This record gives sequence, C-alpha cells and structure tokens, in this order.
Amino acid sequence: MIEYHFKASGDLDSKITKFRKTNGMNKSDAVRHLIELALYNSEMEKKLDLNSEFLSKMYSKDLYIIDLLEKLYSDLEITNNSNPKENKVLQEFKMNRYKDHFND
Repeated sequence: MIEYHFKASGDLDSKITKFRKTNGMNKSDAVRHLIELALYNSEMEKKLDLNSEFLSKMYSKDLYIIDLLEKLYSDLEITNNSNPKENKVLQEFKMNRYKDHFND
C-alpha cells in the first residue's frame, strides 16, 4: 500500500473526524473511504451529465417532430375530426406494434 501525507484545514479535519467517529473507522481508513467516494461521485457526475445531454437532445427532437406533425396536419387541411380510439385499423396496428416490441 502506498502512503500519502497531506495537510488538511481545521474545518476539513473536523469533518473527517466526525465522519470517522460516526462510521467507527480510524483516520486513515476514513480518509481513504472519503477519497474513494469522491472519485466515484465524480464518475457518476460525468455519466449524469451525458444522460442529461442525451435527454436534452431527445426533447429537442420530440419538439421538432411535434412541429412537423402540426405542419403536416395543417398542410393536409384535414376537416374530418375523427376519434383515433374508435378507429379499429389504427388500434389493431398499435396492438401488433406493442406485441412486437414488448414481447418478453
């Protein structure tokens, strides 16, 4: 095991002491554990940022698709306002689609 020596401010030392007493550790184990937690949290923060960026892009594309659908609806000048839940062909299509994609 490699040994490290560092200096901590009084405030940081009191936090480490409180942590070690709460968890029943010696000072060396407490510092090692806190460093491991900090490194793990840093990795998780990077993954969270990537997920957030991905969700933002998905949301942007969803808005774009909605705008395109509204434009399509407007351009087609559809005057017949039917209820999609009553359309048997559409409901059959949806059921077949869900069976294909969610069949475990």
